[in-house]
Amino acid sequence: MYKIFKRIRREPLEVQVAGACDPGLARDHNEDSIAVFDDQERGYYAALVCDGMGGHNAGEIASALAVEIIATHVKEHFHDHSPEQLLVDAFNLASRRIDEYAAQNPEAHGMGCTAVMVLGTGEQFWTAHSGDSRCYRISGDGELSPLTTDHTMVMEMLANGLITPEQASVHPYRGRISRCLGHGKNRGDPTVTAYTLEIGENLLLCSDGLSDVVKESDLAPLARQREVKSASRRLVDAANNEGGPDNISAIVVRRIS
Repeated sequence: MYKIFKRIRREPLEVQVAGACDPGLARDHNEDSIAVFDDQERGYYAALVCDGMGGHNAGEIASALAVEIIATHVKEHFHDHSPEQLLVDAFNLASRRIDEYAAQNPEAHGMGCTAVMVLGTGEQFWTAHSGDSRCYRISGDGELSPLTTDHTMVMEMLANGLITPEQASVHPYRGRISRCLGHGKNRGDPTVTAYTLEIGENLLLCSDGLSDVVKESDLAPLARQREVKSASRRLVDAANNEGGPDNISAIVVRRIS
């Protein structure tokens, strides 16, 4: 299990961020990648989860490329654009670079990844996502609410009134994503939304290796562990306790003050 932890202090704000990434029990390699980075002088922090796809370890390469390119773009251009435009540009750049790599390496044809990111400045934060990696908010009293909607064919059909929620839950295409970075689809455009993070609230970013395996009712108690570092590990452990059928990534962002 790969683990990361950061404490971000910029008076009067303190945010703690911890992440864990694990191959699970059924896969022999890990196609997920995670990152946490910040710049206290410029006053931002960021957390990122990418879930790779593609044969011959190409998914592993795609997610690693996405993390590197998105993080570098944010660090180099943080003050050049609005946070919304910065995130859109970062995701689209990563998508193009993944496709360029695949074009130069035929064995990586079709590689890509989903991505979900939080970029925070002070009390405000932005979510950006492409695909079915998710971000949840856990309120101070433990209420879990999704901040992202999966980019899948089934969710688009549901939003357009073509199917019911009951039909969506058992639809054979419910895992087929409609947006991602790379994959030769030119569909990396993220959905970007602004929110406010209150004291005592948690954010959970995760790949579908967690959200598809652990019941939503169990996510909030696990994410609200006393120590943030324990929370990310416990979330990964919970997915492995359910058989760990996929790679698992979890990042918990907690506002302390």
